[in-house]
Amino acid sequence: MKKIIVLTILFAVSTSFNSFAQNYSKEKSQINSTVENPDRFSLMLSDVLVRRLSLEYEHILSSGNMSITVPFSVTLSSFEDIWSDQVHWWIGTGLKFYPTGQGTVRYFVGAEFRFISVTENIYDWVYSEYGSYEINSSDKYLHAAFLINNGLIYSPTDEFFVSLSMGLGFLSRNPDSSKEILVPMATPSFRLGFKF
Repeated sequence: MKKIIVLTILFAVSTSFNSFAQNYSKEKSQINSTVENPDRFSLMLSDVLVRRLSLEYEHILSSGNMSITVPFSVTLSSFEDIWSDQVHWWIGTGLKFYPTGQGTVRYFVGAEFRFISVTENIYDWVYSEYGSYEINSSDKYLHAAFLINNGLIYSPTDEFFVSLSMGLGFLSRNPDSSKEILVPMATPSFRLGFKF
């Protein structure tokens, strides 16, 4: 008889613990599954220095730990970069991982892939018996880049944020290019953004 009473008590206690654990996990998943203002739109202020209008759209997934990004940029006034290329525009896609989720200060890391439209300028010197002279030529190409971005985001309010990031990776030139095909690439950025 004592065994039946003990088993009945153990069964009742285990059932109540089970229902408590299920209710607790439901409440916790409801809290974490909704991200307030999951869409973000930011302006890259650092690109203004190189005469580009660069924007990024970001959508935070429901877990709050991952997001999908679509950055794009248009050159307002042509200039040559360190590789003697004139960048016209670029568009990309990427993922960001937030290890600590969403909050006032957040760290992120993620991969980004870009397509970059450029005019490649080539400067050659020709030497002859009458002297030397320079020949300039240019070709338009579509290059690709792969970057790993690291950064910090600070959100003083629910609608506004600033971020600082550094992307490091490689630029893969078009195979028809006469220059090095694979070169290192770094993209520091400072952004102001809005959540909606």
